[in-house]
Amino acid sequence: MHKDDLMTPKERAAALKNGKRVDRMPIGMHYGMPAANLLRWSRRYGDSMPRRHADCIKKVYEVFGIDGIGTSYSLHGVGIAYGAKVSDPEFAAPAILEYPVKEIAAIGKLDLSVLTIQKDHHAKSCLETVQILTDELRDEVSCQICLPGPFTSVSSLIGPENLLYALTQNPEALHEAMGFVTSGLLQLAQAFLEVEIPVNVADPMASGSVISKKHFDNVVAPYAKRFVDACNSIRPFGVSCHICGDTTKILESIAACGYNNVDIDHLVDLECAKNHIGKAVHISGNINPMGALFSGTPAQVEEEVRASFRKAWNSPGGFTISTGCDSAWGTPLENSLAFVKEARKCASYPLGPQNFLKS
Repeated sequence: MHKDDLMTPKERAAALKNGKRVDRMPIGMHYGMPAANLLRWSRRYGDSMPRRHADCIKKVYEVFGIDGIGTSYSLHGVGIAYGAKVSDPEFAAPAILEYPVKEIAAIGKLDLSVLTIQKDHHAKSCLETVQILTDELRDEVSCQICLPGPFTSVSSLIGPENLLYALTQNPEALHEAMGFVTSGLLQLAQAFLEVEIPVNVADPMASGSVISKKHFDNVVAPYAKRFVDACNSIRPFGVSCHICGDTTKILESIAACGYNNVDIDHLVDLECAKNHIGKAVHISGNINPMGALFSGTPAQVEEEVRASFRKAWNSPGGFTISTGCDSAWGTPLENSLAFVKEARKCASYPLGPQNFLKS
């Protein structure tokens, strides 16, 4: 348990579920990229095996005391499983150098069994990582896995340009590809859900900054809903969704997919999100990771936290303060510590304006 808390995340979650008093409301934080730096490791070294990766995640929990931990299968995961060539820089995130599929119509002909724990080496490593975390932090905090959404997964197979071309020029083949990757992602999700690891989704290519609401509703939403419904039929944990960029125009469409939490990027106004979907889902977000958190001062970070609470603390479906997306490598540690310190003040129980109207 973090030194500044009176309850573990699991105790806090159980108390909230049963309507009992808590020390504070939950706090989230995306801190995947710089996690290894807390141990003075490079990104490459920290990601090189499950034991090291688990140690990085444990260190994030130890330093910040956030209310959930987990690992990511990678936005490129499906492409990598089918042979994409990727970079492996020492400190930056890996990038796809060569996509494995040339034509959208070829995706539906791929071997679906590749996307299983038995055959997908990276998925197996992720499962080993979360099992280590669950075994060692079982009594304190819940662990989750983040999978890419179907639209982003198709992009990892053929590349963004070919994906967007198919969106208008070959929609029938795109729907077939979306159905294929959704089935594959569900095979992976089932392996985690069966050992009681909740599943979250990140689908940045489905952003309103990339596609229209019409395309989201017609191409993304049906498969997102299928994924959520299937996950909940295996284990009714609920599925959280994060979509990068400006999702203002598709907020209602995202919520209608059945997610229990919508994680909002900094380009969306939290008050707008509260007004549009706050009655339907829990919302979280949305401190700009590249703004004050990366390039500002602790005082600026603290003010952004207070501003976020002022906008969304009373969202009907609940609100969790968090960063709007993953923190960047090189984010000053003092700024991240300022984030969680101020978040604890603002989220203290009982939650209300008295916590954040003044510095």
